[in-house]
Amino acid sequence: MPKNKRMKTDHPLISGTIGTSLMTIFSYGISAYKEKKFEEPKLLSELVGKIIKEKTAADVSGWLMHYTMGCNMAFIFNKIWRKRKINPGIKQGLIAGTFSGILGILIWNTVFTAHPNPPKIVFKRYYGHLLLAHLVFAAGVALASHKK
Repeated sequence: MPKNKRMKTDHPLISGTIGTSLMTIFSYGISAYKEKKFEEPKLLSELVGKIIKEKTAADVSGWLMHYTMGCNMAFIFNKIWRKRKINPGIKQGLIAGTFSGILGILIWNTVFTAHPNPPKIVFKRYYGHLLLAHLVFAAGVALASHKK
């Protein structure tokens, strides 16, 4: 494919979808291996389902929230990288992943605390997993955003 016709993967919808998909695959794999409830879209669906009591709507909203947040974070990362004239790679992905992982832990903790009936999970293990999952996410966003 000619250079000028190459798909731009640094657009937040593309890089965010790539990063979120990698994070989701990672989370589902670790969940199966550890036999723990670490799947973010499922947890979001469960949180919504306990309030609206409509399984299909809860499932769809869980996945939509997960990918929407991923694309929003990719937008923020790409904006910072462009402003600082950084061509992102693994190092920038790990830095962004640490930041987004800590932010994710704070958000999940707030949601679990505020929710009237949160899912039963082992919080310390989930939060450790969440930090690792965000490293995978942000590395995916950085590599998808890297200018060749």
